[in-house]
Amino acid sequence: MSLRAVILGKILLVRQPIAQSLSALDFETFESSDFAEVISHLDLTSPSLIVMDADGMSREWRTLAAGLGAKQGAAALVLVTSRFSFSEAHEAMALKVAGVIVKPFRSDQHTARLLDLALRQMNIRARRSSPRFVVPATMNAELRLSEPGGKDVFPLKNISEGGARIDTGAVSVSSLIDPGAFVPLATLSWGEVQLEAAIDVVHKDEHTAGIRFSRIFDGGPKLLRALKERQAKATGPQGIKRKW
Repeated sequence: MSLRAVILGKILLVRQPIAQSLSALDFETFESSDFAEVISHLDLTSPSLIVMDADGMSREWRTLAAGLGAKQGAAALVLVTSRFSFSEAHEAMALKVAGVIVKPFRSDQHTARLLDLALRQMNIRARRSSPRFVVPATMNAELRLSEPGGKDVFPLKNISEGGARIDTGAVSVSSLIDPGAFVPLATLSWGEVQLEAAIDVVHKDEHTAGIRFSRIFDGGPKLLRALKERQAKATGPQGIKRKW
């Protein structure tokens, strides 16, 4: 299940870079300029993270923070602002605001921080050695099993250096995609990336399955270059090594 984030703000140019960075990291994002709309749909969107442009919305962020602070398991609230006074910082702490970002939003500094806050809110500990990136449906990325009897083709949901998540809802899934299964040869197609690898099935739920590349036979360098380009778009130039 993807992490969900609501990006609330009056100005598109403030919301859009945040939404694009989080979307690239496999967040399901909801953008809005309407405070009342966001409040009324919180139960429907069920976000783990709310990023709010606080400029010109002083009363609104306090109202939202107070409501979230009184609710068990509510979303983490992060404020994006041009300036924040000492008294406002103390008030934000008292209202359990999870973080404050001083404009401008910098993807290389702030995206990983937002991911950490969302994971912490979901009680998930980051353990991946590399980030996973969402694969747009328009790219027609897919995983094809080459195992005898394994002619199924699965669309890719996201991909990382170590593995991928596949969509199993469109086909009748065989036992080859049961957790713990090993497939000695599978072909992954993602744009210019053509990868041949042995895979392990790590987990499976109702509509998706997670696979790990046990061994890559061909196409590894192209995969790494493509992932590096995606990371540069999402978080800027790679900095300190961290868990994702």
